[in-house]
Amino acid sequence: MISLFKRQTAWQKLIKNKQRYLETEALTKEMRSALNFPLPQGTSFIKELSFLVFDLETTGINAQDDQILSIGWIEINQGKIDMSTARHYYINHGHSIKKETAIINHIVPTMLVDGISLSEAILQFLMAAKGRSLIVHGKSIEYAFLAHYIHMKFSLPPLPFVWIDTLSIEVNIARKLGIMTPQSQQLHLVRERYKLPRYAAHNALIDSLATAELFLAQTQKILKKENQTIEQIYQYSH
Repeated sequence: MISLFKRQTAWQKLIKNKQRYLETEALTKEMRSALNFPLPQGTSFIKELSFLVFDLETTGINAQDDQILSIGWIEINQGKIDMSTARHYYINHGHSIKKETAIINHIVPTMLVDGISLSEAILQFLMAAKGRSLIVHGKSIEYAFLAHYIHMKFSLPPLPFVWIDTLSIEVNIARKLGIMTPQSQQLHLVRERYKLPRYAAHNALIDSLATAELFLAQTQKILKKENQTIEQIYQYSH
């Protein structure tokens, strides 16, 4: 009962934090419009909600020193992946990047020439995220890079979204099953445990689709009841 109370309090703090965002003068008209929607109640059923599953490809893991090279996303609406919502953007920073980054993410400089600016990409992302909870696999990278951008651009704290992390969900599933031996939580290896097909890695859109499929598989495994709530999944994600 105590742990449930704490989670409900955290949920309410998120709602208040979001309201403070909307009241700050630092927000542009476009930013305020993108964030101007109510967060779901903890008792909201997953099958009635919309999620934005997204992924970033970057030059490294340090948000202060590295750069976002591409962003991709896809929506889950009412428990189904909506392929018509798939989006993928390369980011043109206006200067060259190290060719060595292609070793990590297979993105070469020529791919970025016709890309859009980071500001435009983030704006498009925020508009797509309006009214939706975010889903990622391994929150640390996406969260850190978005937080750094928002801080540098608007001097604001991290975005007030509901974050669902399929990596954390998998870790907590293992704990509840009593699996003490560490298992690899790389996206393709976790998908193999659910007998999901293997996709080519290091593409932000493909990884978003892979994460969306994994999320749906996880919810079926840990929440077998028909009426699954966002709070139940949120608990597994933290």
